[in-house]
Amino acid sequence: MMAVSASWLAACSLQAARQTLGIEKQSPDEYLVVERAPLSLPPNFDLRPPTPGAAQAQYVDLRQQAERILLGLDDGPAADRSEGETALLAGAGALNTDARIRQTIDRENGIYMVEDGRFVDDLMFWQGDADSSLIIDPVAEAERLRENAAAGLPVTYGESPTIRRK
Repeated sequence: MMAVSASWLAACSLQAARQTLGIEKQSPDEYLVVERAPLSLPPNFDLRPPTPGAAQAQYVDLRQQAERILLGLDDGPAADRSEGETALLAGAGALNTDARIRQTIDRENGIYMVEDGRFVDDLMFWQGDADSSLIIDPVAEAERLRENAAAGLPVTYGESPTIRRK
C-alpha cells in the first residue's frame, strides 16, 4: 500500500494531478470575484434575528449595479478622487476620453482587417485539410516492398500506392 501511495505521489508532477490533490496553488480569477459589503459592528446588540430567505440589509444586486455603471448613472470611483488625482488625470488627458474609441479604431483600421483576413487563418490552420492527406494501401505497399527487395532496389524506389477517398 505504501509503495503504491509513494509511486502515485511521484507521478504528481503532472499538472492535473497536482491540481486535483491541491498541491498546486490556484488563484481566483480576478474578473469572477464579487466584492461584498464589509461587515460592520452594529451600534447595539438588540437586533431581531434575520428573516429566512430575505436579502441582506447591505446587499446590492449585481445586475442593477452593472446597469448603473454601464448606463453612466453611477459616478463610480470619480467621486472618491482627491484634488491631486483629478489634477493628474486632467494633465494626462484621461478625463476627456472618447466613449466610442473602440468603434473609431475599428473604423480606421477596417481596411487592414479586410486585406489581412487570411493571416490569422494561416496561423491557426497551418496544417491544411485533413481530407487532402493520402492513405497508403498496406497490401499493395507490402507487395511493392517485396518486389524491391527481390530486385535489390532501395525501399524508397517507386511510388507508394495510395487509397483515394470518394
